[in-house]
Amino acid sequence: MPRCCLSTRPNRLISPASLLRRRRGNSYEMATLLCSMLVRAGYPAMVVSGTARADTVLNDQSKIAFPYQIKELKTEDEEHKNKLLGEKYKLRTMPDLKIHLEENIAEMFRNKETDERRIREEAERLKSEEMELIAVDRYHFRRSHAWVVIIDNAPCSIKSRRACPNVNGYEAPEAPKVRFVEPTTGFICDTHCKQYILIESVWDHQNYYVNMQKYQRVSEIRWNLQDSVDWVRMLPGEPSDMREYALGSDENVTESLQSLSEEKHLDTIQSWVMKLHIDLRELEERYPKLEKTINYAFAVHDRFSPYSQSYGKVGQVTLYKDIHFKEPRIRWEYYESRADLLQQIKFIFNTGKIEETFLKGRDDSLRFMEHNINSNEPKTLHFNPETRVDSLKSLSASSEKIILKYSERADRCTFQEFEFKPGGRILKKTTEKFELESNGKIPAYKAIAERTILFYQRKILLKFHYGRGALTSSTLEFCRPSKPNYGHEVSFDPSNTKSYKANVSDPDPTPLELYKLLLEEFRHEEKVKRQFEKLVEEINGIFDLRGKETSFPVLKFSIFDPLRNGSARSIRIQQVADEESFKLDMSKKSADFLAPYLVPYKNTLPTYKESCAAVNSCLMDIKIRSQRLLNDLQRQYEDLTTESKSLNRFLEKFEGQFYNFSYEKLVERDNFISLRKRMVQQRLTSTYEESKKKNDFVKSSLLKDVRLNFS
Repeated sequence: MPRCCLSTRPNRLISPASLLRRRRGNSYEMATLLCSMLVRAGYPAMVVSGTARADTVLNDQSKIAFPYQIKELKTEDEEHKNKLLGEKYKLRTMPDLKIHLEENIAEMFRNKETDERRIREEAERLKSEEMELIAVDRYHFRRSHAWVVIIDNAPCSIKSRRACPNVNGYEAPEAPKVRFVEPTTGFICDTHCKQYILIESVWDHQNYYVNMQKYQRVSEIRWNLQDSVDWVRMLPGEPSDMREYALGSDENVTESLQSLSEEKHLDTIQSWVMKLHIDLRELEERYPKLEKTINYAFAVHDRFSPYSQSYGKVGQVTLYKDIHFKEPRIRWEYYESRADLLQQIKFIFNTGKIEETFLKGRDDSLRFMEHNINSNEPKTLHFNPETRVDSLKSLSASSEKIILKYSERADRCTFQEFEFKPGGRILKKTTEKFELESNGKIPAYKAIAERTILFYQRKILLKFHYGRGALTSSTLEFCRPSKPNYGHEVSFDPSNTKSYKANVSDPDPTPLELYKLLLEEFRHEEKVKRQFEKLVEEINGIFDLRGKETSFPVLKFSIFDPLRNGSARSIRIQQVADEESFKLDMSKKSADFLAPYLVPYKNTLPTYKESCAAVNSCLMDIKIRSQRLLNDLQRQYEDLTTESKSLNRFLEKFEGQFYNFSYEKLVERDNFISLRKRMVQQRLTSTYEESKKKNDFVKSSLLKDVRLNFS
């Protein structure tokens, strides 16, 4: 809140750098800081000194509505509009034979009342504008305030100026357009805003301008600073890009500009203000004491610095029923950097409803959750079906019912409902719904649209899809027979089956087909029971996990966060340094051939036989490795020799039957093979000699090793 007096201006201003450090100042200091940043960013900004209303000077926003738009996250997909069917055969509307005289007279009276209302509203608007010019109190025109103005299309703007044809038809720059920026709130408004009353002067880093215009409202001010009648400048010379000089025919423009650049109007001392700099920690802290609360009309907006709250809250908006903030209506809480990916919580105080929203990436694919303060109310969970194996879209659970909705499942299932006894896992009824396959491989009278299992009545009800042009759908009902003894098959009685055919021409199912369908439904019934048990465990697990995440929230941060990964960064740097030192030590030391063979005798000295066995094993492994390398080189040499002989025989046999180009290619290939053969032969010889020397060196080194016992 500004500390500026109501009737006088501040007698001193702190520097912008000090304001950033203190995070507290009056409107003049805030406007100077904001103007400095905007000018450095290329905006034609200037500081405005004038008077404003009491609410603006005191930064009292309790009389304005909440200025931000509250984001309402969608929980369900948007419903598509139903298309009208049968437009081709739609009946024509009946002719209107009713007399509309009374309706026309009523419409005429309504239009007259509308015109009178518009005239009254216009008169009230003009009256309210006149009332606005009347001083509210004795401080109305004396409350000093400073804000920032951005003059678009001004000569000092780095952006190209827009032009429009003038009265004579020539292209001329458009008149400057003005926007106001309130430094205490950051809101941008046009010149018609009613929070500012008078403008006395404006200034920037180049000049100071005094307003000499006569006006009643700020919107009537002309913002052409080059007009010396409307604006009087403190320094005689303006910036070169805003000067207007009428040169004679014998004057040189270059000389005039050079003389203007040599002008000197004011001697000032060098600036002692430090360079503006906002480091990462200051930018993250943002608010004084790491939080800020603003009271609006019927709303309170709380904002917190990131990681300042242990549970990751960064913002909160509460709507109230009264202006005294005693009866809350709705509250939104916003979170960041939560390990459980919590994004938003919405409280509805009238109904006790709580809505939790999550980001993508949870292990359970949960993205939205609806529950109530009353634990007996049903809970609804919304998932991301793309990341779940079962393509589950939503789940609604209560004390007696669980409803599941799916999206694009392979078995075409879209809906499941489980009814069970309260407080137990005993199923009473299940209902499933399926979509019809679009490929048409299964006819409609065989494709199941809805399956209902009544466990207490021991019945299975099947409802099939509607056929083409059908008004009803076929149904089939099974009465579950008694459970057979072990080793016996299920007994089937066709009289326990009830069916209805929507289309008489459809074929009747044979008893064998009904029996197979009954067995398939029995298997599906057992599958549904197992699914229900797993579903109850999953729901309880999700609720238990949410309880732990709510009671003990955990915050996470990026490995690239320079403010919080200091310990991790130091550990990683130490690990890299240790790895580099280890590699350096290993490069300086000679190879220890005996170390792998002394692992069983790490803490004890081996005996004579154990020492001999370790030496023999080491020498044998070195010999085997050398022999394997020699065998590989010998194999390469033999392959090259065979290929060279075959190529020479081919050239001798068909020497006169080649073109010159092909013959040269074959000769070049033969020379390449000969070169490779000599290289392999030389390497084979050197490898044999090196392996013999290495074997003798290792043997002599092992016999002198102090870790062995040859005494």
